[in-house]
Amino acid sequence: MAVTAPSARSVAATGSVRARKITNAVATVILWVMASSIIVMLALFVLYMVYLGWHALTPAFLFGTPKETSAGGGIGPEIFNSFYILVLTLFFTVPTAVAAGVYLQEYARPGTFRSAVQFSAESLATIPSIVMGLFGLLVFVYLFRWHFSALGGALTLTLLNLPALMRVTQEALSSVPDTLREASMALGGTKWQTITRVVLPSAIGRLTTGIVLIAGRIFGETAALIFTAGLSVPYNNPYALDLINLPHETLAVHLWYTHSESIVPDVDRIGNGSALVLLIMVLLFNVAARVLGRQLTKRFTGRVS
Repeated sequence: MAVTAPSARSVAATGSVRARKITNAVATVILWVMASSIIVMLALFVLYMVYLGWHALTPAFLFGTPKETSAGGGIGPEIFNSFYILVLTLFFTVPTAVAAGVYLQEYARPGTFRSAVQFSAESLATIPSIVMGLFGLLVFVYLFRWHFSALGGALTLTLLNLPALMRVTQEALSSVPDTLREASMALGGTKWQTITRVVLPSAIGRLTTGIVLIAGRIFGETAALIFTAGLSVPYNNPYALDLINLPHETLAVHLWYTHSESIVPDVDRIGNGSALVLLIMVLLFNVAARVLGRQLTKRFTGRVS
């Protein structure tokens, strides 16, 4: 029986399939390498910071007070001030941003006012943090005469982070299926009841993730606080809760000040240790955002369904 030679078309088709497979394999390897490089860079960065600063992480350093001219200073007040200003900022930012996001997503109709609000938020989000810090200096320090203060720094950071959290709220609410809203309305629920008892619980996971990530950004902010919260702590009361009369230097600002203007002999030890503590805190915020987001999503999704 005679064997028929493959036609030119079948040979070309086979070669085309082989070429596509090779191209797909090469593209997969390239994309995998690019994605893995991010993990490698983060790991190298973290390991390098640990190598530089691990020896400084002693109880005396973590809980001690800073010193201006002598060695052995700590960062206890700076860690306290970082969390203090973080709590104040979230106190002002979360209710305002969430309320604005709920209004724009659930109530506002397309029109001039909605467009004006979104345009203002987008414009506010593009302002550099150092410019926002200068605005806080002019308004809260000079105009209101609050001096360098925790309240001035917190309000400045509120203005800086409002647009991001408002956008996070909108995206979290938009991820909730309309069928849940329609089912709530069909059962006799009002608009407000639907939002508070169905929509927000369904979006709580993504909303919490966004809030925690923004908290990490607030914790590491520097430029806006240099001009508003100050570059020092009151040595007679370094853990003061005074809102408007005393400076509250944060850990990120202390890190910048140490490497730029400090004259202490162990400036490298303090700077590297402060950088490592700041890095650990920000990483913990990111991990907490992932964990809380998943746990709350499972919990509230099951309750709503």
